[in-house]
Amino acid sequence: MLTRYAPCTTVWALPKPITFTFDIEDHRPSGDAWPARYPELTHRVLDWMDARHITATVFVVGELALAHPELIREVAARGHEIGLHNWQHTQLTVQQPEDFRAGVRRGKAVLEDLTGAEVIGFRAPTGSLVPQTAWAIDVLREEGYVYSSSVCPGRNPINCFPGAPEGPFTYTNGLIEFPAPVTGIGPFKIPYLGGTYIRLLPWSVHRGIRRLMPSVDGTVLYCHPYDFDTDEPFWWVADVGPLAPLLWVGRKGLTAKLERLVADGTAPPLREQLALANRPARFDPYHDGAARAYHSAA
Repeated sequence: MLTRYAPCTTVWALPKPITFTFDIEDHRPSGDAWPARYPELTHRVLDWMDARHITATVFVVGELALAHPELIREVAARGHEIGLHNWQHTQLTVQQPEDFRAGVRRGKAVLEDLTGAEVIGFRAPTGSLVPQTAWAIDVLREEGYVYSSSVCPGRNPINCFPGAPEGPFTYTNGLIEFPAPVTGIGPFKIPYLGGTYIRLLPWSVHRGIRRLMPSVDGTVLYCHPYDFDTDEPFWWVADVGPLAPLLWVGRKGLTAKLERLVADGTAPPLREQLALANRPARFDPYHDGAARAYHSAA
């Protein structure tokens, strides 16, 4: 008796469009005599986005807005949303709450004065919104911010917030969070659509991730001016220590990867997607996940 089997077919879920985000920061040694490279690189990325009809959320280090106000005005004039990337590119883990408050208050005022638009979004440098800096969530809300894009769920070598949701969510105080999309096995997960990771992973891996773990609404892609800088001399970046050489790997191939990632279009800026996190369940940074263990021991 001959048994007939139906052909095996695999139906891939279509990934959702991603939101393009860009962090304007000054990537050079502190006090170094090198000229600033980020203005020219930012213009290059702005032209690239214009050619592909991409409207992004651009997070700006506050003090750079004073150094190059014309650059920030141009970013806004091209239709991109402006958010704050801290007053200085300082990790929250080395800041005190009152210093942080003064910086986010000043940064918001400076950016709003330059652009004429309300600033409601914040991104912590190097994903440094972690369990021990959960106090920043209340500061941001009290200072008029509506959302953050500062958390890396799971565990990875630098900063992370284990136990945080992996899709857009709302904290118990009402602040909305757009976390970095992560992938991995078990508790070890990396933000594959950001900075160093997007440069390091070959396109075959990105393609596999997007087929097996298609992006959800509110997925963000983030990069920096230096990610596109193929001529920058090497120097040791203190924020990442021994991992510093990885910041130079894969820069030449970045644009080609981005072309593929945005080929089907991108989602609007984050300020237009706040409803995605408007859900009944809310994340308590002091009592959920790894944060609970940290604050119990503190």
